[in-house]
Amino acid sequence: MLSISGSRRAPLRYGRKDVFTGIDDVDWASMGHAYTDSATDVPDLLRDLASDDPDCRETALDGMYGALHHQGDVYDSTVACIPFLFELVTAEGVADRGAVVHLLCSIAGEREPDPEEIGGLFEDEEEDAAFVQPFLDAWAAVRGRADVFLGLLADPDAGVRAAAAAALAHVHPDPARALGALRDRLAVERDPEAVGALVDAIGRVGAGHRDALGAEAGAVLQEVVAVASHPEQRLAGLVQLARCEVTALPEDLAETVLDIMRLAHEQEEAEQEEAEQEEAEQEEAEREEVEREEAGQTEAEQERPRTDTMVSYLRELEATQRRGVDASRAGDLLEELHRALGDHTEPRFDLLVGQLQTPDWGQRMAAVDMAGTLLTGWRAPDDLPVALLARQLVEDEPRLSERALTELGHVAPIARVVGDVLAVCVREWDDSWEPADWEETLFGRALKALALQGDERAVPALIEVLAREGTVPEGLGTWVERIGAEGAAALGPELHRRLAALPSGHGGPARERLVDALGALTRPESLPLLVEMIEPGIGRMSLWSLARALTRYGSAGAEAGPRLRELVDSPSVPLEIRLDAAAALTAVDGGGEPLLPLVRRGLESDKWLELSPALRAATALGPVAAPLAPRLRRLLATHDTHMDVLVALWKAARDVDEVLPMLLDKWAAFPGTRPAVTACLMEMGLAAAPALPLIRAELACPRRHSNDRRDDGSSAMSMRHDVAADERLLRDCRRLLALAGPS
Repeated sequence: MLSISGSRRAPLRYGRKDVFTGIDDVDWASMGHAYTDSATDVPDLLRDLASDDPDCRETALDGMYGALHHQGDVYDSTVACIPFLFELVTAEGVADRGAVVHLLCSIAGEREPDPEEIGGLFEDEEEDAAFVQPFLDAWAAVRGRADVFLGLLADPDAGVRAAAAAALAHVHPDPARALGALRDRLAVERDPEAVGALVDAIGRVGAGHRDALGAEAGAVLQEVVAVASHPEQRLAGLVQLARCEVTALPEDLAETVLDIMRLAHEQEEAEQEEAEQEEAEQEEAEREEVEREEAGQTEAEQERPRTDTMVSYLRELEATQRRGVDASRAGDLLEELHRALGDHTEPRFDLLVGQLQTPDWGQRMAAVDMAGTLLTGWRAPDDLPVALLARQLVEDEPRLSERALTELGHVAPIARVVGDVLAVCVREWDDSWEPADWEETLFGRALKALALQGDERAVPALIEVLAREGTVPEGLGTWVERIGAEGAAALGPELHRRLAALPSGHGGPARERLVDALGALTRPESLPLLVEMIEPGIGRMSLWSLARALTRYGSAGAEAGPRLRELVDSPSVPLEIRLDAAAALTAVDGGGEPLLPLVRRGLESDKWLELSPALRAATALGPVAAPLAPRLRRLLATHDTHMDVLVALWKAARDVDEVLPMLLDKWAAFPGTRPAVTACLMEMGLAAAPALPLIRAELACPRRHSNDRRDDGSSAMSMRHDVAADERLLRDCRRLLALAGPS
């Protein structure tokens, strides 16, 4: 539980100034916070923030976040604290005032509060308005006193100066004045932390007011990049320049950044050698255990002992992560630069190519992760990044190979250019796996990447894995589908053997994965085995996999018809299973009008578990489902995010005039539906001509369709998007343009 101090102290004085003048005149008892309706403990929290005891200050700061700013909320007592917090940050004798500045900015909020966005938690309008009002008051109160931060730019405490710079960019109501003050301070600032904060703040002001101040901020940042002696400061300047004035970036951006990273690496090595030398000298003299621990602490750590608070925990976590990864911020800044560049993919891919070829092993490790982010989120101009990603496999470094193979699995649909490398890796690592955990080995990762490319050279290794009773991989059906029925035909007998060996009604996920893989092959010899598995009491997931497999057989799977119809006609079978059976039945023997009552029942269900298979069944029925069109139209009003409803309506009604406008709306509102939308447009043929402007725009867009963070030009850096779906989308878009002819 978060700590709240309860000790009483007299008002603190520094010189003649009472830091908390009037604090006891506030009616704290009439206010509340996260833990109580009476905020009488708040004065002690404020006094403890000014304590000479670092433990006491830490606990008080934790209490402020936990009680008065709990999970970002703001209370009347929080607003009442703001004047005293401002008094505190101007009292030079108080330590840790930078943390109080950050607290004030957090209380103000990231942007001007929107009552509609914050409110709506209470049905009573007055109660809801009372909840929202403190957020509005806090924003106004902090901004109204933001000139205080101008004075703090010259504070003796570098941490306060750094926090003040961030605060000016965050809350000052006059951005032009704030930018001028930040620029002037940057000219005389020498502390690295404060310089970094100033550079960051200048960029944020320029980015937030690009039309009015972007060029001015950009000029300052260009000078930082040109003259700063510290590599991290130059890199920070490039990051902020990309945010506020991207056209002002150096033409040779990739070369410049890589040179900065080289200097940063050299500097880190020098600092590490110096630190190791100092440590060796310290170890020569015998000290007691406590003295050795203190010698390893920084001055800031001596000032802030470990306390049982969330603030202390988060600070230690950040320090631990940084010690374990990189002593400098250069790597983090490089990632920020990629994020800031957003859709400016030409310099991003140029930079990635350079990163993947740097001799610095640590940078290449980070570059592999960035390659996955870029190649799955954006459309590469050529195959070079993928080829360099595969080149990491020859470094004889298992951790680097493991990361590279993971990313090659994500980008497999565009990685056929490295098939030869992966095929060699599969052969070289063939003796390094055991059946129980083969998927997690380098062999397993290489085999997955090769199979997902649709490369037939994966088949012999897959046969060996299955023959040695290796675990059945989750994506086996997709692997076989990518390779194709002809290329993977040799895998059929082993798939059949493994499936037939499973006890009836058992096997779990392995059973479903084997069924999926056999379905992708549509082997006539395996059809009786699949039909035999359709038995009373079959589970939904098992039937779903069987239904998908039998659907692939089409009319060649007619012998499954009687068993499927038995399931469809059995009232004792759960509705969702009957509906999945109906979809498969439609594929193997045509289904037809007798299925309509069952499908209608599913469409009228308020459970997605039943509605979803009903939509699949309606889609399979096609024009036969025309009588269900009115129900499908009503569903569109309540399930507008589900493309399945619109696809079913198109298949049933085949009305271009009705469906095409809705498809175009889906395209804009829900980018993730674009592959399905384009598939429908393909069926419409020339009648889909109104969609051609959208098709051309999609082909010209640097982003993959599922990477739709277009609001700020960024994307979650750990996100991996569906490359296969996007490549299908691009393929169908090109086909549509070819069908339409020259524009």
